[in-house]
Amino acid sequence: MAVSVREIKALLTERSALVESYRALPPEDQAAMDAIAAKVAELDARVVSLEEAMANDVISESVDAAVASAPAAEPGRALENLQIRLLEIMEKWTSKRSQAMPIENNDGPGYTRDLNDRRAQRDSNLALRGWLLGNQCTDEQRGAAQRSGLDLRSNTIVIDRLQEQRSATGQTTVSAAGGYAIPAGFLAELERKTLFFNPLRSVARVITTETGNSLPIPCIDDTANTGALGAEVTAATVLDMAFTAVTLSAYRYQSLVLCSNELLQDNGINLASEIGGLLGERIGRSEAAAFATGTGSSQPEGVVTGSSAGITAAGATAITLVDLQGLVNSLDWSYQINGKFMMHQSVWTAILKLQDSQGRPLVADLINGNEPKLFGREVIVNNNMAASIVTTAKTILFGDFQKFIIRDSSQLEITRMNERYAEQYATGFLATGRRDSKVLQSSAIKRLTQA
Repeated sequence: MAVSVREIKALLTERSALVESYRALPPEDQAAMDAIAAKVAELDARVVSLEEAMANDVISESVDAAVASAPAAEPGRALENLQIRLLEIMEKWTSKRSQAMPIENNDGPGYTRDLNDRRAQRDSNLALRGWLLGNQCTDEQRGAAQRSGLDLRSNTIVIDRLQEQRSATGQTTVSAAGGYAIPAGFLAELERKTLFFNPLRSVARVITTETGNSLPIPCIDDTANTGALGAEVTAATVLDMAFTAVTLSAYRYQSLVLCSNELLQDNGINLASEIGGLLGERIGRSEAAAFATGTGSSQPEGVVTGSSAGITAAGATAITLVDLQGLVNSLDWSYQINGKFMMHQSVWTAILKLQDSQGRPLVADLINGNEPKLFGREVIVNNNMAASIVTTAKTILFGDFQKFIIRDSSQLEITRMNERYAEQYATGFLATGRRDSKVLQSSAIKRLTQA
């Protein structure tokens, strides 16, 4: 055998010694820590390379032996026995390697985690790449998929968002594939892009349900009822609580990415992140518009639509500091505690340009660098709101956006479409999710309307 187990064990022993020396260094000796971390990363790469070479040697020798000894009448049985034997060999080696290289404590460098974790992540990436390639996947990717538990024959990956949110490792689980761990970069990229294009997700209340059935959310508004002084031997007046209900549906949003097979076969591209980013951008744009201004009829109710009237601006084509102060004070004090502004980027720009009679900015001392603030309140830029300050435009919101609820229904599905675009030598990837949104308490979010 070209590669010896002794050689790999020697590298693992050297690696363990380096990690121990890393832990012994004082925190201020950053240069020495970086040097050790770089050496450990180099050893990791060498070990993985040697392991792959050893595995290839084992496979070649086993295949030759199986072919030489296989009965002519039972080639299928011989292949099955060979597969079982190879799995046994790799499992034994993994067990021995784990004993030689125990899992490290959290005080080691980030790149010096146990090689079992590194191999699992590598298998996960290879398996996902194999799923993206479909019938064109390589034997190496098939093996990684088998170890990871991903069924390459399935055209759909169902991503359990509930499990994803509870995951402590930052990875995502796929319920339809026996707990297969999707590489973090794939769905994290999709979620990041969705959040970027839909800023409401960062401030609204977001819930996830396993089904898309109608979901009633009970609400109560008891602010009109008060207690009273009681007279002697006089019964108290019964005041019923004012209950209402908001019902959330599940409207389907989808995004289709068409990817050339040449790109799929290019191992130099971070394909998972690329496709995840494209899907996330498209889903984010489509749902963001509805979450902002949707009518609530056969589509989500937007936050602008569900807000209540605050004040009307003094002018039709301008916003003054007095208008802004009036909008803030139109909101009940109990909601002002968590109050935030929301507006289009161009409207925020117009506010920044407000000047006094001497040409001095009126709000220059009310903003905070790259974190837009007005009257000490966060400003959320939402480019799905009205962009122009014109008559009757609903230009600015102020309120507690936790009273705006977004529902993500069931699981996010990623479907691979091999046959549909075969003549273009391309593959389609369709992301599908069901969504809805509603304002729970309209009195919690007020709007500024131009005259």
